[in-house]
Amino acid sequence: MKNLPKPNQLKVFQSIIEHGSFRAAAKALHQTQPALTQSMNELEKMLGTPLLMRGPRGVVLTEAGKLFEPRVQLVLKELERAVNEAKQLSATSQGTIELGSSSLPFFTMLPAAIQRFNKRFPQVNINLTEGQISELLPALRGGELDFVIGATSPETILASEFIEEPFFTTPFAVVAHRDHPLAKSTSLNQLKQAKWYLPTAKIGYFGELDALLFPEGGENTQTIIRGDTAAITLQMVMNAGFLTVAAKEMLRVPYLSQQLCIIPIEEQLPDASYSFIYSHRLPLTMHARTMIDKLQRECKIYPWFNEVD
Repeated sequence: MKNLPKPNQLKVFQSIIEHGSFRAAAKALHQTQPALTQSMNELEKMLGTPLLMRGPRGVVLTEAGKLFEPRVQLVLKELERAVNEAKQLSATSQGTIELGSSSLPFFTMLPAAIQRFNKRFPQVNINLTEGQISELLPALRGGELDFVIGATSPETILASEFIEEPFFTTPFAVVAHRDHPLAKSTSLNQLKQAKWYLPTAKIGYFGELDALLFPEGGENTQTIIRGDTAAITLQMVMNAGFLTVAAKEMLRVPYLSQQLCIIPIEEQLPDASYSFIYSHRLPLTMHARTMIDKLQRECKIYPWFNEVD
């Protein structure tokens, strides 16, 4: 096997890129600047090419550095995962789960699943990121997330680097504030002048929904604002007169059911199929797999639950 860089050299390289200078990186790593310079010189000598150049605005990557940097990110992430998995086998299991999800699980099974998980693994940290599939996949690809929960569609084609594990399906509807003047509309045609707040999604369930909601190209004739957090969606619907599309289950949440309603349009929206998505290349850690199992068991208590084959 050829000589390989030391993990510390890769960390130095990554830190210099992240902080933009040798001086800032040395401070962040609690090392001296000459020590970082020596590490980088050794790394570049081993590779036979420079990776960094000092410019007027700080350190910049060479062409070789641009090719090398994403590989380094993945190597360090995978090394971190390997260390975490080894620690997970101990009696006092520690580690971190990085989970990305759209809003529905946050309002339903996710809190209870986390509570059950924490009883078994009290020393494991759980970091949550809200967003749609198209927003979360880059972080999943880079190893920043362990897995993602999101609404896919029959037309959704994920890259071969991802595994899609079906989770559940649930009905969706057009939702408005109870006092909205269009709250009793019975067709999409009557909503032509409505203001909409919808998720930003290029793939998945919401990526396919525009053709149904706006057959005449609503982007050119209607006010459509897009975003990816439930908090902003609720504010826009409850306080700014916007309509949105959401799971009917959201209206079972007590404080939401008092203010929101389903618009009884005759056109039926397709059910949304949710899946767990994770990397084919980076295997799930034991903790991540356990969290998925907890979510699957917790989900089955809901009356709308329809397990995907």
